[in-house]
Amino acid sequence: MRKPFLIIFLSFISSFVFAQSGSTCDSLQRKSIAKITRDYTYAKTFPMMKRGGEPATGALVMSEGSTYCVKFSVIGGDGNILHDGIVLNLVNNGNVIASSYNKVTLRYQDGFIIKCEKTGMYYFNYIFREKDKKKDLCGYISVGFKRSN
Repeated sequence: MRKPFLIIFLSFISSFVFAQSGSTCDSLQRKSIAKITRDYTYAKTFPMMKRGGEPATGALVMSEGSTYCVKFSVIGGDGNILHDGIVLNLVNNGNVIASSYNKVTLRYQDGFIIKCEKTGMYYFNYIFREKDKKKDLCGYISVGFKRSN
């Protein structure tokens, strides 16, 4: 007799947990969009997902002469970007064009701004710089742009 109540209770709890994780993802998306400065027109947001050891990439077509503001948010907030050493790189033809890791100040940042020199397909990859590279990662990348006159 108690089993149906137990099943209903567990179903309720699991649906609540899944609803909470969905709202966390939604809030991450909103946070990454909010980081784009008002000078830029919002263009696109896409998820950053990395499961233990898998390569993590995303793609974006960029136009010559436009300036792009790229920002990202991860579960755990910006403190996790610093603590875990999460690096977002923009790659074209195998070359890193821009990075959220500043080699001069040795600091991890939540994004970067870049002026596109050549129209084409650019790829994002994101990695853990220092710590466990097989760790899972969840977040969102948001991109804004402005055209040069």
